[in-house]
Amino acid sequence: MKPQALLLAVLLALLLSGCGLWNRDTSESPALLPEITATQPMKTLWERNTGGGSGRFYVQLKPFLDGEAIYVAQADGGVSAYALADGAPRWAVRLGEPLTGGVNGGGEIAVVGTANGEAVALLKDSGGELWRTRLSSEVMAFSNASRDLVVARTHDGRLHALDTQTGAMLWVISRTTPPLSLRGVNAPLLLPGRVLAGFDNGRVAMFSVARGQLLWETSLAIPSGRTELERMVDVDGWMIATPQAIFAVSYQGRVAALNTNDGRLFWERPFSSYRGLDAAGRELYLTDAFGHLWALDAQNGATLWQQDALRLRRATAPVVWGNYVAVGDYQGYIHLLDREDGSLQGQIRADSRGIEARPVVHEDILYVLGKSGRLSAIAQPELRP
Repeated sequence: MKPQALLLAVLLALLLSGCGLWNRDTSESPALLPEITATQPMKTLWERNTGGGSGRFYVQLKPFLDGEAIYVAQADGGVSAYALADGAPRWAVRLGEPLTGGVNGGGEIAVVGTANGEAVALLKDSGGELWRTRLSSEVMAFSNASRDLVVARTHDGRLHALDTQTGAMLWVISRTTPPLSLRGVNAPLLLPGRVLAGFDNGRVAMFSVARGQLLWETSLAIPSGRTELERMVDVDGWMIATPQAIFAVSYQGRVAALNTNDGRLFWERPFSSYRGLDAAGRELYLTDAFGHLWALDAQNGATLWQQDALRLRRATAPVVWGNYVAVGDYQGYIHLLDREDGSLQGQIRADSRGIEARPVVHEDILYVLGKSGRLSAIAQPELRP
């Protein structure tokens, strides 16, 4: 690992061990596991040990669901597929290199990225390697794949558009990367004819799929402060795109609703998050840099509720799950929050090593990949009357 990358990894580990903002007192301990009185029971339908997980590395190798299977990757180079219905193994391969990006895909392929800067496409039905393409640096994330292309995000701030059939490079976009940034990036979002991405300079930008031309660019944060730590403004968290609006948030910056067509701000408010958000109906749900959970009005950004019980527990990005919002934490618990008022309604432990990757919802089932590599399918609680 390059010295700069090692420094960033160490600094981020410090951030996460104390959690929250860089300039706060990290001697505060994480909140104790909340005691819940009005619980909604959750049931694990099945679980599988998929391999070594993320190990001692800080990587968010999220699961990818497509069709009737779920695809997961391990930091040590393993990739495997399991049936959604019962977790039955479909296939498993070893790529022989540490993995840092993925899994994502679409059509016939699932894509992962290596620490050595390679994008690798595997056939979803067999795990066979379709192509492997060398990129500019460590591969951190992928967009979903269309019939024609998939977009990779590398650690040096570049976007690489690749042909899904051959891996050929279609275009490359470069953005300035600050001297110091959080380790991790959000996955680019592939929209009809466009691709949306957030960058380490606090900006969100939309590009054309055809040639990578810049369509618009908007700043969510302006670096300020005397030190590089104080000036960190990454857009690392999950974003949501609708036909009318883009919802995005930056670290030490703002959460905002942007016009999908031209990037104009509909509304914005100060906020700090490196996890990101989810949306349902007229509500946005966010995890801030301290691990607090928020619900905002998607129309104007007004606060609907705030839940502080998970403070400094390294809560993941939230995911809407029926009438609830689900997040994972550093002790491997999944916490269930009521969408109406943010009250804690249930908890279940999925992986004693902890959870970094955002859970995934499919047809009322929550799929969770823990740091040890344990993959769990959890049934949704009964809906409120």
